[in-house]
Amino acid sequence: FFEDNFQMCLEFPAQNRFIIAFPLICGHFSNITNELCPEERIHIRERSLSVINLFLDEMSKEAKNIITTVCDEQCTLSDRLLPKHCAPMIAQVVNKKKRDKTPKKLEFEKPGWESYRKTREDLTTMDKLHMALTELCYAINYCATISVWEYTFAPREYLHQHLETRFSRALAGMVMYSPETSEIAKPSELLNSVKAYMNVLQCVENYVNIDITRVFNNVLLQQTQQSDSAGEPTIASRYTQWYSDVLLRRVSAGHICFSNTLRSFVSLSAEGAIPFNAEEFTDPTELRSLAELLGPYGIKL
Repeated sequence: FFEDNFQMCLEFPAQNRFIIAFPLICGHFSNITNELCPEERIHIRERSLSVINLFLDEMSKEAKNIITTVCDEQCTLSDRLLPKHCAPMIAQVVNKKKRDKTPKKLEFEKPGWESYRKTREDLTTMDKLHMALTELCYAINYCATISVWEYTFAPREYLHQHLETRFSRALAGMVMYSPETSEIAKPSELLNSVKAYMNVLQCVENYVNIDITRVFNNVLLQQTQQSDSAGEPTIASRYTQWYSDVLLRRVSAGHICFSNTLRSFVSLSAEGAIPFNAEEFTDPTELRSLAELLGPYGIKL
């Protein structure tokens, strides 16, 4: 019954602000023990500790899921601002002028259209997510610590740990490395997504009093090593493997040469061969982005 009411409160955004009451109640369980029933003391103690850990973990997971959804949406919007999306728009405008001189409404939607509102009453998905995040973070930020028996629980540390784990997994997914097809994200595009993700995480500090800089330092420093704390491949290891196994192998085979004019490696594709644009990964912009991602430790790899 106790856990069911907590789940109902967690699923109802208007009640999220008061959900911290459930962990706080666990701190009063020690007051119901009685000397006439000493055998209940152990059970009540174990139950209260397990329940408060469950409550704080579920609250942090829900906040983490909301933040992840916002981060994914912002990464998508940031990706639409990349120069690679300009060519289709320019081509469509040119083709329309050639076919018909009368002006017509363009079919594509420019970046930023999602910011226009017809009325103030219309709430977008992002508005609802930010409202839910505000209410939930208010509960997490309500008290710094909760004492249950001889243990002290810190709700903000639960959220900090979940955000750190999620940010590390998100970075691994942004690389989009595929050993089968030897495909990997361009460093500049990856850097753009990482900055968009970090901007959202920095906004979390406006809702709850946690040190997001500590999350960045812990996660990004691990990404410059061969493997992270969980033993998973990092950004540095994947790009090191890709540049050595894919790019340098083509250079040694004579399929890629260096161009002093373009200041990057260019592909010498033979007829019938699968096209590979080395300049997309070796021009100054991409190498600067790669150096910014890997840092001094990752470059040494």
